[in-house]
Amino acid sequence: MVDDLLSGRVSSFRREQGFGVITLDDGRDIKFDASDCTMVPEEGATVRLRIGPARWGGGMKALHVEPKGSSTLVVPASSPPTLDEQIAALQREHLVSALSEHVMVRLSEHVFGGRIGDAALLDVLDAFYASDSSRARHDGYLRFMPPLPAVGDALARFATALGMALPRPVACSIDDLVPQINRVLEASREPRRVYPLATSRHWRAYYVLDTERAQRLAKILPFAPSTGIAS
Repeated sequence: MVDDLLSGRVSSFRREQGFGVITLDDGRDIKFDASDCTMVPEEGATVRLRIGPARWGGGMKALHVEPKGSSTLVVPASSPPTLDEQIAALQREHLVSALSEHVMVRLSEHVFGGRIGDAALLDVLDAFYASDSSRARHDGYLRFMPPLPAVGDALARFATALGMALPRPVACSIDDLVPQINRVLEASREPRRVYPLATSRHWRAYYVLDTERAQRLAKILPFAPSTGIAS
């Protein structure tokens, strides 16, 4: 039913945290989460919303938010998500929380020549981590650029990322090395695994993550088919 939908305007939205405030036509301010929206929130956008009691902290919050004049998604389900939508999803899931709007603007200017909207999500993330190695370590991101390192050197970098010693591999390539590392992690009852991302044959990128976090990330960022996790 649409009779209980109220009208308002997005008065603030903290993109990096995934929440904001909608000011209703009657002047009340209502908090909302991006996960309850059928579109990517933008400050100043007119919306319709359904409100209800907040689960924590008392007061009211938005339970459903949609663009005014429509009860359907702004982007058809069959259309691929835009970069903005993918970034918003990462932030909503608290997967790459440091990728703020300020950082996106800096990357657009200094890496993508002002055309970051045309870039693939992985390229944006790689540029972000290349500019902040401490954040790459924190998020478990690891990449190998051409020329690709020898297997022994790659193993040393994986060991550093995992913070544990790894046995000498019998692999003859980095692609063969990753399954061996994951078997060692499984045997050690280590909750993390190495997840290859869908890159070109010229370079490699990986996340070192626990399974639950990897499953959430794979819904947004393409993983290599060999991971066995559906995106």
